This record gives sequence, structure tokens and C-alpha cells, in this order.
Amino acid sequence: MLSGFASQLDIVEANPFLHDTTTKNVIVSPEGYLSGIVDVDDLCYGDPRYPAALTAAALLNSGRPIDYVSAWLASAGQAWDGLFEFYIATFLLDFMSEHGMSFNGNEVASVAHDRETLGRLFREAVSRAEAGARQFLPG
Repeated sequence: MLSGFASQLDIVEANPFLHDTTTKNVIVSPEGYLSGIVDVDDLCYGDPRYPAALTAAALLNSGRPIDYVSAWLASAGQAWDGLFEFYIATFLLDFMSEHGMSFNGNEVASVAHDRETLGRLFREAVSRAEAGARQFLPG
């Protein structure tokens, strides 16, 4: 699948971005405005949609709405396309590798339902990536 996106990846400008601006690392004012970001220990370069894809994967995995990511992409004029779904699938695969492991001192038990959910979400993201998804289609 990666080689199928090679031409799209080759034209992505290397923009700087913070890699982990998931919902747990942003501070929102009582009025709903972004007022700060925590966990800013490193800077990455590449497709600025990459951290949005991490956030989408985290929200999908936790069963939460993805409106935050849709608004993020819309406000930045960025597409939710097949490459974005590929990024999501990559992060879900990463979550699978960490499932049931101790990470940052947070040990979570591995249960069948959670493993099955991760697998389903991964398969759905791969399917949408292969189809060149233009928008998120809930599974």
C-alpha cells in the first residue's frame, strides 16, 4: 500500500508540525477555543495531516466522535483522502503493537473486544485508503 501512495508522498512538502496534538494534549478554553498545547518536546517535518491522523486513530479507538479532526482538516483546507486514511491505518497498526503493553506507566489489560475493535478499525481504514476515500465514512 505504501508504494501505491509513493507519488502522493513524493509531492508532500516537509512542513514542521508537533506530532502529538491529540485531544489529550490540547488545552481548550471554557468558550471552546484552543488556548494551549502541552507535550511539545519535539518537532517533526512532513505532511501536516499526520498528527490529525493520529488524533483520528485515537478517537476512533476510544469510540469517540471524530468531529474535532474533521474541523481541524476543514479549517486548514486539507483533505481527508486515501493517503490520510493510510496514515490512520498506520497509527492503528501502531496501537495494535502496543495493545496490552505498559506505555508511559499506563498498563492496560488486553481484552478480546478491544483487540477485535482495533482490528476492525484497521481493516476499515485500509479499505478506505485503498478506495482513495475523500471523506470519512463511519463503519
